[in-house]
Amino acid sequence: MFEHARRAAGWLSALTLAVALQVVPATVLAQGCAMCATMVDGTDDPLARGLNVSILFMLSMPFLMVASVGTWFTYMYWRSRPRRPLLHLLRREEEGVS
Repeated sequence: MFEHARRAAGWLSALTLAVALQVVPATVLAQGCAMCATMVDGTDDPLARGLNVSILFMLSMPFLMVASVGTWFTYMYWRSRPRRPLLHLLRREEEGVS
């Protein structure tokens, strides 16, 4: 019973979002803050380049943190794997299989 209600709520929220995105004009969704829109009007402006670089820097930090945690988990996984015994490796070399 609860699974059907949860699935229906998911579909209803997705449908509501789709309808809202069709009703609201795209220019309203892409406005941004009023200060940035009035102060930075071209790409040749040094202020505009500085704002673009700072935004890219701020956006890169969450990705860098997630990548660091993922790399650490991968390293811990590979480090915890059992090692192959040395005698097993030597036996394979004697058989001529590398």
